[in-house]
Amino acid sequence: MERPVNSVAQFLLLGVVHASIFAGVVVYTPRKASLLRLAAALPLAVLTRCIYLSGARFFSSTQLRVLGPLIWNHYLSLIDLMLITRVDASELTRLARHQGAAQPLWEALRLFFNLRRINTKWEVRGVSRPRKPQGRAQFVAWAAVKTLLTSTAIDAILRLPPKPEPHLMAPGKETLYAFWNLSVEDAIVRLSVVLLFAVVASLSATCMYYLAATIMVATGMSELDSWPPIFGPIASAHTVRGLWSQCWHQLLRNSVSVHGNFISDRILSLQRGTFLSRFARLFFPFLISGALHWVMEFEMDGLEEGRFGVVTFFLLQPLGIMLEGAIQALVGPSLPKSLRYVIGYTWVAAWFWWSMAPFGYEQYRTNPLLIWPPSRWFTSPSSGLVNLINK
Repeated sequence: MERPVNSVAQFLLLGVVHASIFAGVVVYTPRKASLLRLAAALPLAVLTRCIYLSGARFFSSTQLRVLGPLIWNHYLSLIDLMLITRVDASELTRLARHQGAAQPLWEALRLFFNLRRINTKWEVRGVSRPRKPQGRAQFVAWAAVKTLLTSTAIDAILRLPPKPEPHLMAPGKETLYAFWNLSVEDAIVRLSVVLLFAVVASLSATCMYYLAATIMVATGMSELDSWPPIFGPIASAHTVRGLWSQCWHQLLRNSVSVHGNFISDRILSLQRGTFLSRFARLFFPFLISGALHWVMEFEMDGLEEGRFGVVTFFLLQPLGIMLEGAIQALVGPSLPKSLRYVIGYTWVAAWFWWSMAPFGYEQYRTNPLLIWPPSRWFTSPSSGLVNLINK
C-alpha cells in the first residue's frame, strides 16, 4: 500500500536520492548505454510517485492539481535527458563554468532543476530575458517579494468576488456546440469563470516559480541568470500559437515537445515538412500535457463530473493553431498591422472563452478554488509549512 513520507528528513532524502540517481546516470553511463539508462527510469518513476504522495500531506487538493502535472512533467524531462537527448559527462563538462573532477556532477544536479534548460543548447525557445542585470541579493529579494505578492493576490481574488448562483453553473453552460443559445448573463459568467481560472493559474505558477527561484539562488544551487521571467510578452498573445509558445510559461514545453517529436519522427516516421508531421508535432505535445493534467484530476475526483474537460481543452488547442494559421495565410498579409493585433486579441479571447469553458466549469464544480491561497500555506498552524516543520 502506498504511504506518504512521514517526516521532513525522509522527504528531503527522497529528493536527494532522486537527483543523485539522475546525476549518476548521465555522468557515469555512456550516452549509448540504452539498457542501463532505461533501467534507471523505473526507480525514478517510483521516487516521483513517492514525492507526489509526500506532497499530499502538505498541500491542498487544489495545490496538488497544479503541482501534480509539474512533478510528472519533471519525470518526463529526466527521461528525455537520459534516453532521447542523451546528455553525458562530456556535454556537462562543456556546460561547466569552472573545471574540476566533480563539476559534471554539479552541472547534472543543476540541469535536474532546470526545466527550461536555460543557458544550455537545449534551451526552450521564446524565453524572455531581463533588461537590466541584477545582483544576487537584489534578485533574491525581488523573487521573495513576487512570491508574497502573487500569494496575496490569489488570496484576494478568491475571497472578494461573489460566487455565481448555482443555476448559472449548471451542466450544459460550458457547451462547445449550442453556445449561441446561452443568455447574455450566461456568456458573462462563462467569461468570468474562464478569466478567473486563467488568472489564478498564472498567479499560482508565478508564485511557485519565484519561491523556487528564491530558494535555489539564495542557496547557490542556481545562478540568477537561470531564472528569467516565467512569462513572455503579452504582445505575443494576439495568436493562439503565440500565447502558447511565447507568452505562457514554458515550464512544461520542453519535455512534452521532445516526447511529441519523438513519437512523430521516430515512432510514426512522419516526414518533416508534411501536413501530417506538422499536425502531429502540435497534437502530441498537447495530448501529453492534457494526459498529465487528466491523471491528476482522475486521482483527485475519479470520474465525477466526467473529468474530461481538461483533455478536451488541450486537444482543441492544435486545431485552433492550425485554423488560425490557415486564416492568416489567406487574409493576414492584406491587413494593417494594428488591425491584425485588434482582430488577433479578439480572436484569442473568443477562442479561450469557447475552448476553456469545459475545463474551467469542471474545476469550479468539483473544486471551487477555495483552499489554494499560498499565504495560508506559509502561516497556517494546522497545515503547510508550519505542519512540515513540526513533523
